[in-house]
Amino acid sequence: MKLLRLNYVLGWALVLATLYFIAFKVPPAEKVLGTSYLIFFFHYPSAITCLLFFVISGIASALYLIEPSPGKDRAALAAAEIGILGCTITLVTGSIWAKAAWGHFWVFEDKRLLTVAIMWFVYLGYIALRWSVESPVQRARFAAVFGVIAALTVPLVWYSIRIWGERRHPMSIDLDPEMKFTMRFGAVAFLSLYLAMMSTRMRVARLREESRRIEELLAQRDV
Repeated sequence: MKLLRLNYVLGWALVLATLYFIAFKVPPAEKVLGTSYLIFFFHYPSAITCLLFFVISGIASALYLIEPSPGKDRAALAAAEIGILGCTITLVTGSIWAKAAWGHFWVFEDKRLLTVAIMWFVYLGYIALRWSVESPVQRARFAAVFGVIAALTVPLVWYSIRIWGERRHPMSIDLDPEMKFTMRFGAVAFLSLYLAMMSTRMRVARLREESRRIEELLAQRDV
């Protein structure tokens, strides 16, 4: 528990440090987008971390299929939920940036935006699947299969621009050393915070499972 608290403290401290760098270290404006380009320092870390957590979910799902265990199922679910959080932030910040770059919140011609949206809906389907199956064993097995398949959307998003061509996603900007440092530092900050959230979610899931197990034992004994 103390370690988890330290993880949260570290994560939020890094996020606050990222905000400091954005406010005082990076250039105040960009020639084309103006100060609206600062949304990039929230967009990039969320995008990178959501892809990473979806990969973690896919790996945990594959490991569950090889050798089932409750811990792997909890890890797959927690990683998927945190990935959805990061993906939602990515879509919101990406739409804000697209509005500044193109004058529209959404441009269907941009394949990166479109594939990220598809990935988001796929993982919402993953959560819906888990809600729809009552048997814990079947739920974990079906979710593991779905989780492995859903992870295939990650390379689709990553290579979308190379596959279908780049359409100024959403508009190229020149990054000076301070901007690059802030971008990478922000990714580490978001990753630290999201890892703490994933640990919390796994702990909650474990406690919920133990609570249900106790309730079943009490019901069997007519208590």
